[in-house]
Amino acid sequence: MRTAGKRHQGGLALCGLALFLPWLTGSGVASADAADWSTCKYFSQLPDDCAGAEQRKYDNLRNYRYEEIDLFARDALKKVLYVSVYNTTGQNDPDESRDSAPKSLTDKLDPRQIARQYQAIAVATSPPRYWTVDWLADRVGAVRNFDGLDAAWMGNGLAPATRISAKPAPAAYRSTLVSRTAVEGFKKGSAVYLLDDPKGRTWVMISYTTKDDPDMTIDQLGALGDVLKPPQGWKFRTAALSKELILEPKGGFAALTQDDKGDVYGLTGPGQSNFVP
Repeated sequence: MRTAGKRHQGGLALCGLALFLPWLTGSGVASADAADWSTCKYFSQLPDDCAGAEQRKYDNLRNYRYEEIDLFARDALKKVLYVSVYNTTGQNDPDESRDSAPKSLTDKLDPRQIARQYQAIAVATSPPRYWTVDWLADRVGAVRNFDGLDAAWMGNGLAPATRISAKPAPAAYRSTLVSRTAVEGFKKGSAVYLLDDPKGRTWVMISYTTKDDPDMTIDQLGALGDVLKPPQGWKFRTAALSKELILEPKGGFAALTQDDKGDVYGLTGPGQSNFVP
């Protein structure tokens, strides 16, 4: 993850989503304001891209490439650190290549320049990732341009200071709670990639990355158990779903973890999903 900081420069974080491709369904459902004001409650110099957010659904996401850009700021009233998350899903793909994060654009991303442009105290860019979910529904706001790469606002949330630390804590096999309004789904019959932890909980892979293995493909994920090096008590396995699996955090927070390759998993179980695979 590339991160850059910037000095705070005084005070000042989805207008509808841009063109949707034929295989990528997008439909406005309701205003984010009416549904949950808490995602819009931060005040800083960042753009207020939550205010006009609308609920949208993306279909046919499995193995679709995307990238996230995180803008960090301090709330001018509450004095807390928060992050505005932007996601390229649905953007930068006029040829329907299923790649919203073309290498020609992601290679040009400069976190320091982005921080200056949007007056963020820090900016973090994820490695390009590939969805393993089949569909996603979330509040989507204004589309912003980052060094030529378009990405839409997809959430605000509190951020620990370690997120902008020069030496962030390792994320592998550690549980993290994040603000989440998204609902993510895996169709009946889909292959899912799972981590069982020492507490008896099951985590399902949401996205994978090729940052450590450029040759990795979704067809090879089933063999991850041969290359992962989890701590004692963790186990990787695969399953074919007998019914649709839906991740829907009931309390507004989702629990996430990563494996040692940087792949991201969401917690399943009560308050997090409709069943445990």
